[in-house]
Amino acid sequence: MSLLNSVLLPRKVKSYLSQGERFIKWDDETTTASPVILRVDPKGYYLYWTYQSKEMEFLDITSIRDTRFGKFAKIPKSQKLRDVFNMDFPDNNFLLKTLTVVSGPDMVDLTFHNFVSYKENVGKDWAEDVLALVKHPLTANAPRSTFLDKILVKLQMQLNLEGKIPVKNLFQMFPADRKRVEAALSACHLPKGKPGRVRQ
Repeated sequence: MSLLNSVLLPRKVKSYLSQGERFIKWDDETTTASPVILRVDPKGYYLYWTYQSKEMEFLDITSIRDTRFGKFAKIPKSQKLRDVFNMDFPDNNFLLKTLTVVSGPDMVDLTFHNFVSYKENVGKDWAEDVLALVKHPLTANAPRSTFLDKILVKLQMQLNLEGKIPVKNLFQMFPADRKRVEAALSACHLPKGKPGRVRQ
């Protein structure tokens, strides 16, 4: 590719990111460590993790400020978590498995999402490739259609057992416009109550 090429190439999500990897997500405040599967959706809009209970948490790629691994990642301070990861043993390879994702609305109000992989050097690849998605010019300068597509992608990842979109997810997506969402669902002849499900 020429350096003078003015066309921005779309972001490419590596296949291993969308297939997912097993990690343990830990939190120093609650002193909990939970097994999760960490993934990036195929279009590169969200970093998300799924707990064993099938509950999902999403992190918008645009809200990620940094990714850290190895000695730059956070390490647990609570003794309970240090015991879980056998950190006080001399032959411990904890730092080779760490991944910290830093997110927030700005560079001051930051949240640290901490993960430990089951294999060594997995966190390094994840940190580099997720940060490459974050720093891609089209991530911060996306066209309007991308924002509509992001909404659709998130709704489609949260289908119920019947393969339909729960109405509550629509209300969660647009919390300030509940009446407008109800009016739109009514106009489309779709259910708008709690038991209702929107067809995919």
